[in-house]
Amino acid sequence: MFSHRYRIQFFDTDAMGVAHHSNYARFMEIARVQWMREAGIMPFHIPHGDYVLGVTRMTMQFLKPCVFDDEIEIRLEARLRGAVLEIRYAIWLERLKAFICLGETDLVPLVAGRLVPSRFSLDMRATLRSLPWSEVWPPA
Repeated sequence: MFSHRYRIQFFDTDAMGVAHHSNYARFMEIARVQWMREAGIMPFHIPHGDYVLGVTRMTMQFLKPCVFDDEIEIRLEARLRGAVLEIRYAIWLERLKAFICLGETDLVPLVAGRLVPSRFSLDMRATLRSLPWSEVWPPA
């Protein structure tokens, strides 16, 4: 399981003083890109490279709010399911000692520039298939 910390900025909040729901997708994206860097997958998804990853599905379940200056921890796991890279997220707020949001995204490889479906290379498939995947989510 990969983990990335993020501190809620003032610009992340809305008129009620809580992180706006639309920002949770951005929080997940920040963690996903950092995970890709650390997993050695980033060369596959460079905006000016040969391929990019397109989001085909995203779900989020909001459980509790977070506010300005809260530090959240975005935990994620990924696996290859057929031609789809499936990523699941669990956002933890230490102040509440609770998960505040659960989410999932499905991504598919696309040929950059044309944005038509492609396939992961054999090497990339082997890398993605070797990733750990927990039976229980969110993590304890």
